[in-house]
Formats: sequence, C-alpha cells, structure tokens
Amino acid sequence: MYSTTFRDSIRFSSIFTINTKKMKQKRRILIPLSFILGTLLIVGISCTTTNPPIDSITPTTGLVVTSVTSTTGGGYSPRNIVAIWIESNTGIFVKTLTVKAAERKYDLTKWESSSKGNTVDASTGATLTSFGTVTGFWNGTDASGKVVADGTYKVCMELTDKSATGNYSSFSFTKGTTAATQTPANAPSFSSISIKWMPL
Repeated sequence: MYSTTFRDSIRFSSIFTINTKKMKQKRRILIPLSFILGTLLIVGISCTTTNPPIDSITPTTGLVVTSVTSTTGGGYSPRNIVAIWIESNTGIFVKTLTVKAAERKYDLTKWESSSKGNTVDASTGATLTSFGTVTGFWNGTDASGKVVADGTYKVCMELTDKSATGNYSSFSFTKGTTAATQTPANAPSFSSISIKWMPL
C-alpha cells in the first residue's frame, strides 16, 4: 500500500494536471475573445471619428436655414424648446425641419397647431440646455415625401423657455430654379437669420 504522503502527492499531481489543462482551455478561449473585442473597439472608434452626425452635413441643394436663438424671458431659461417648419404661402403645413423638445412640445403652440406634431424626416432632439445656433434643412418635399411645386413658401420659427407660447416669426422665400439667400432683420428670440435656397 502507498503511504499517505505518496497518495497525497499523486492526488496533487492529478489536480495540478487537470487545472493546467483547464487553464490552457481558458487561454484558448480568451485569446480569440480578446482579439474580437479589440477589433470591435477599433472599428467602433473609426466609425465615430470618420462619420459626422447627420445634422453636421450641409446639403448642396434645397433650403438651409440658420438662426441664433435667445431667451423669451421665461422661467426655464436657458433651457428652451424650438421648432422650424415650412408652410405654404397661405399657411398650409408642408413639413417640419427641426424640433428640439422633449416632453413640452405642446408649448410650441404655433408648430403644434400647424403640424399636428408631424416630425417625418425632421431633425429631432431633446430640450436644448442653452441658446445658440439652430438649423433646418429642406429637400423640397412635403411630409409624404412628394416634391412640392415651385412657388412662395414660408419658413416658420418658434421658441419658448416657459410653460406657454413663446416667440414666433415667419419669413417668405421662393422655391424655384434660381438660387437666393436672404438675411432677414432680427426677430424676437431669433437673430443672424439666414435663409438660403439652392435649386434642386
């Protein structure tokens, strides 16, 4: 019979051999796994650094609207909500371009009344935490995706920083075959306004 010490050494040797095998198996799994994770991380970084957000890409045709915003004197300031949309010359809703509002879209009363909350193809986002430049892009289509006829349209802008209607302004422009840029006079809560039409 083996002595206790000899049996113990055999048992330890067996456990060590089993554990060594398990460690090798884990190492085989971990090496490919770390390679995959590293590859995904590199791909993710390259995507975020080379692909700019959609809002930062300025189109070369259609309408580009920009304006610098400011307070209405409301109690939520500098937090504010804003909308930019297109209407026909007779005031019929055509399309929303931009809406930055989380839960208080109903305080954009002019936009809500005109659009009934339609945000198809619009640039949307959370309530803004400060005032600054807002933009809107229009590709000449209505909310159903149909290209509208050339003619006179209105760019409408609304901003509020209170639990009520804020400031609203509209500016006429011509959709047609001729490029044109307008810089209207400042309006309440909207300044440095640029309305640039580029033929489709």
